[in-house]
Amino acid sequence: MPCHHIKALIHTSAALQRLHDKVPTDYFTLSWLMSRLRRRSNGIVMLLLALVAIAPGVSIVAGLLLMIPAFQMIAGKPAPIFPRRIALHPLPSRHFAALVQRGVPILRYLEKIIHPRWPAPLEATKRLVV
Repeated sequence: MPCHHIKALIHTSAALQRLHDKVPTDYFTLSWLMSRLRRRSNGIVMLLLALVAIAPGVSIVAGLLLMIPAFQMIAGKPAPIFPRRIALHPLPSRHFAALVQRGVPILRYLEKIIHPRWPAPLEATKRLVV
């Protein structure tokens, strides 16, 4: 039964592809990424950091960075807030492009299998969790 009051779903793979098409030529920052993602920033940032953590040699750093949005999500923050030094550190756009090119096909496959759930009322969820 469709729920008509929910906005049209934009798949994460489509959101990442849009970002890929708009990423600055030379480098980007986490601050740039957060400003483009808005509400979706928690999930997509955690997904991207998890993908980076798979690579040998950077897994410890990516894992530590992954803790920042994870703890902020637990605290109820709508979007991750990184320390200024990390948020403004330039990252090569080619790395972002490589992550998106590898991740989008996998996400598209998963999006066919996994369907969105109905949003739970916030207060009921808080009471249940606490």
